[in-house]
Amino acid sequence: MSHQHVEKLYTDEESKSVVAAKDLPIPMGWKILVQPNQIKQQTKGGILLPSQAKDNEAYLTAHGTVAGIGELAYRDRNTGQKWKQAIIPKISDRVTYGKYAGQKLVINGVRFLLLNDDEITSILPEGVEVTAYL
Repeated sequence: MSHQHVEKLYTDEESKSVVAAKDLPIPMGWKILVQPNQIKQQTKGGILLPSQAKDNEAYLTAHGTVAGIGELAYRDRNTGQKWKQAIIPKISDRVTYGKYAGQKLVINGVRFLLLNDDEITSILPEGVEVTAYL
């Protein structure tokens, strides 16, 4: 019996661009590749959101989905030993990070951030909604 492997695709809602996981750069060392949260362009009812609302959402919600993890991530910089913390992010986890953190990358039209492992501030539980507050 053969197994079908479904390739993970990353989409940019604004540009409608798509990139496959196999086409992403491989994070080196202790780097983490994250696709930032997609800012909603319109409400569920179809009303287009004004620029100010989108800017506020982008500014106040620094979270995204882990797309890649470097082989030295969450290891001691000097010894290579794994960190003693039990919980570390894995690919497809939703995480938070500082709003000015990381190197901005656009890969085939899809936005990503390349962060250091210690710039990840939390792992979001499944189903948690993160929104801006004013």
